[in-house]
Amino acid sequence: AMLRLLAFALAPALASVTAGPVTVEPPVEIVPDAWQVAGPSERGHLLELTFAVRQRGLEELTQTLLKVSSPSSPDYGKHLTNEEVHLLTAPDPTHLEAVEAFLRAHGLEPRRASPNGDFVVATVPVEVAEAMLSTTYSKVSHSSGVEVHRSLGGYRLPADVAAAVDFVAPTTHLPGLSRPSTALGKANNVLVGDNYNSPKNLRTLYQVGSAEGKAANNKQAVTAFLNQGYAAASLQKFWNKFCDGIKCGKGLPKLVGDSTGGSPGMESMLDIETITGIAGNVESEFWGFSGISPDNPENEPFLKWLQQLSSTSDADVPKIFSTSYGEDESSWHQAAAERLNAEFQKAGVRGISLLFASGDNGPNCHGGKFRPNGPASSPWVTAVGGTAPGSSWPNPGADAEKGIGLGSGGFSNYWPMPDWQTDAVAKYLTQRGVPSASDRGFNTSGRAFPDISAQATDFYVYAGVPEPGVAGTSCASPTAAGVFVLLNDLRLEAGQSPLGFLNPLIYRHAEAFNDITTGASRSSCGVWPAKTGWDAATGVGTPNYASLAKVVVALPTGRASAAPPVEATIVV
Repeated sequence: AMLRLLAFALAPALASVTAGPVTVEPPVEIVPDAWQVAGPSERGHLLELTFAVRQRGLEELTQTLLKVSSPSSPDYGKHLTNEEVHLLTAPDPTHLEAVEAFLRAHGLEPRRASPNGDFVVATVPVEVAEAMLSTTYSKVSHSSGVEVHRSLGGYRLPADVAAAVDFVAPTTHLPGLSRPSTALGKANNVLVGDNYNSPKNLRTLYQVGSAEGKAANNKQAVTAFLNQGYAAASLQKFWNKFCDGIKCGKGLPKLVGDSTGGSPGMESMLDIETITGIAGNVESEFWGFSGISPDNPENEPFLKWLQQLSSTSDADVPKIFSTSYGEDESSWHQAAAERLNAEFQKAGVRGISLLFASGDNGPNCHGGKFRPNGPASSPWVTAVGGTAPGSSWPNPGADAEKGIGLGSGGFSNYWPMPDWQTDAVAKYLTQRGVPSASDRGFNTSGRAFPDISAQATDFYVYAGVPEPGVAGTSCASPTAAGVFVLLNDLRLEAGQSPLGFLNPLIYRHAEAFNDITTGASRSSCGVWPAKTGWDAATGVGTPNYASLAKVVVALPTGRASAAPPVEATIVV
């Protein structure tokens, strides 16, 4: 009788292990440029496997996000609490049970990495991961020196577990590792503040004036991945040089994540120096995730950020994030990319704005065809392209800016074009000089990006040492984010909701942006010319704080975020 009882108790786990395996993600067809397979992974190398458990309520999530983000909606600004979001999207309990039983059957202890269990993680040696996923892990090296371990041959799971997850990571995805460039900026190394896109010049250009933060509950954040560290000394040197007579930041940033020290990275320091230089007297946070370090098992750092975001209370979470991370859209398998979209939506419906650099390779040419960049190509983030100084810079006006050659843009091959941008994009495609879709292989029915733009060259960065003349849309994203942080501040100080997901507002009020009509985004196989209205080089244009301030204070009040409700316990 005892043997029969034991067999009955083990039946679910054994069924999970013995059920026929199902392919979850196929082999990687092409290893991206600059990556090279360096041999098999060491057997004892530790991985933090993340199982993205399928979510429910996604259609309602999308519809709610559109209601609370559309300026014409009576529900504008009535964002959900984090607890409401997790209740809405909680996985089917049987799916959670299948994943956790599968992990325990392999001698592992699952841990829920989000409040509703839609991310489950376990620390696993490579040899166990290979057995679980019916795959082989390889060491893959990047030309920058970064080394990761991935299952480039794809992976499989028992049928019931495969049905319960969107994907498992780290497996097939190789992270983007583009960095801002100094070669594209100024050739001289002489620090002359007036010659750079300094905080004072950017505040002048975007008509910020004397505006600084006043709302006690306003916060801004930047993200950093793959050993892009932070150094307070570098940030303070930047402030000392460029912030005389103005307020930059509001004390040193709060540090969040598993990688917030080490050597300061040029990209990460660019982000935090720029956003604090634009948005003075606003609390800042630096969210850093390494992906691999001596003290932690290897993980997918982008997912670690999303898990942390999902697990941070409404009272504590920053209202705007700027991210300079980017890669080919196709580097994530579509099912995994769809899950990332859901995570972006979960942030937006809480009233959190996500801004992403659009990329630094122009129209991103591969084999004579244009290829879109992600995550900027997601409809649920705000993609920021790049501009360069014009003849009247830094004084605002029609000649102050032009499209910059390095800025990426285009059309998604994964996501359809959202309604809020169809009219603006249709006008662009009819204008002279726009490349042929048939010649360059882009999808004119796909989500178009960037949405907006900002200065993307001639920045000065302290990252341990001075780095003059930095260029890239990594400059543009925190610049634009800083302007929107101050716009958020106007609403929060008035007891209104934060702006949240920005794109419907941007296209509804494109007239409040500085339209960029000269210059172009360029690559070896073509250009995206800047034109009147939206274009694939600069979006609808660059932010004009003075004009946008009038728009945002006139929007519906929404749900104020000053006093979020007490967090509830979610039972799944």
